Amino acid sequence: MNSSLKISVIVPCYNQAIFLDDCINSLLNQTHENWECILVNDGSTDNTEEKALEWQKKDSRIKYIKKQNGGLSSARNKGIQNITGDFIQFLDCDDFLYKEKFKKSLKQINQPINNTVIITDFQRFDNQTKTDLPPHCILEDGYFNQKDILLKWDNTFSIPIHCALFSRDIIEKYRFSEDLKAKEDWIFWLQVYENHPKTYFVKEYLLAYRMSSAGMTNNEFFMYENKTKAIKKLEEIIADKDILREFFRQNLLNTMNENFHLMERIKLLGYKRTMKYKIEKVLKIFGLKKQK
Repeated sequence: MNSSLKISVIVPCYNQAIFLDDCINSLLNQTHENWECILVNDGSTDNTEEKALEWQKKDSRIKYIKKQNGGLSSARNKGIQNITGDFIQFLDCDDFLYKEKFKKSLKQINQPINNTVIITDFQRFDNQTKTDLPPHCILEDGYFNQKDILLKWDNTFSIPIHCALFSRDIIEKYRFSEDLKAKEDWIFWLQVYENHPKTYFVKEYLLAYRMSSAGMTNNEFFMYENKTKAIKKLEEIIADKDILREFFRQNLLNTMNENFHLMERIKLLGYKRTMKYKIEKVLKIFGLKKQK
């Protein structure tokens, strides 16, 4: 029966045409063949459109949508508007799935399928060395609840969005926050687990997350700015005020600790500059350092 279930794959594309073949081939190789792929060109300036149209001609399951650049969340939301499947798979253009991702995911479930999330494990792919790497965290069954996603995200674990298949009713209820350029996945996961979805976990590497040193996530100020924006949304999402207070308590303590270490570094830097000045002054007195 699960072979009749259709999966809608939403692939946002922005100037990553170089990876598009790998991404789509990972879909063509799926042992579960009942899927559609919605390629959303988010205003790319490279040859994304050319490649996407070529793929659309090759396989009727591939649909192409072009829009003005609005960011990753905007592209995903545009794709959501065009889904026809029972489950939705988000897949960034530079990532790829292993061939049994869909089949082994759908094998887990029984009817009814509403309010269902199927999560599989992942590993990283080093784009420079073309080698597989262990995941950045260990996923466990016990993490898939709103409390842990709120309190332990980034500290203990995080879930790449393409680990999951989401039942259609979940995706039709929520959208990605378009004002966020990072942490949008965190907010989305928190929304999804607001209604305690039935969750199945396949502890097997069935997809690859491509690592790139040029990614936006390596910009600390960028990430801090977007985390601040994301935190402001929590009161609208988290109904349990006790865990919300615990989150803010933890964040306050972490911020105080970070500020303390920052002050220590500033103090040390000032000490080093003072010592350098004193040493240079002594050297000048003894004629060991030329006057400017």
